[in-house]
Amino acid sequence: MEPADYKFCPSCKLRNRADAVICEYCGTPFPRASERSSTTKDVDKETRVFQGESGAKIEIPNMEAPAEGIAIFTLGLTDPIETRLESEFVIGRLTEATEEKVVDLTPYDAYALGVSRRHLSVRRAGHDYTVTDLNSANGTWVNEERLEPQLPVTVKSGSQIRLGNMRIFISFRP
Repeated sequence: MEPADYKFCPSCKLRNRADAVICEYCGTPFPRASERSSTTKDVDKETRVFQGESGAKIEIPNMEAPAEGIAIFTLGLTDPIETRLESEFVIGRLTEATEEKVVDLTPYDAYALGVSRRHLSVRRAGHDYTVTDLNSANGTWVNEERLEPQLPVTVKSGSQIRLGNMRIFISFRP
């Protein structure tokens, strides 16, 4: 391989094809050209390490739980992509106007990472939350355990949820 034919993953530091959208080893999305910066990393925000399915360590931000609702984080960002107060909503890709409450992951390369339009349902259950795979095309995993479609699973604050090849993390106060 010529040097221009590959790039290194920002999380696991392993070599990938130059045209890769996500790391083939740990699933971390590569930043799009518009997101790349020549500045240095923001070191004011602390991070923690999560062990990925391939054994690679993934650095994620410390996810501060919101006072109310649930915060949704993704790799590479130190702030939540969204905080929801509703007791029930869907996570996926917004492709058309809808009355349904949807966390739209389209701006985060969700299509390329295998996220379905209606991928996952999130529902408040007392002091906890449950997630349900909505018969997604590429599956859903919670902390690397695959979910059965239409079967709700209780999640903890700090859980990793993988939608196809996209990793998100949730944070809430029980």
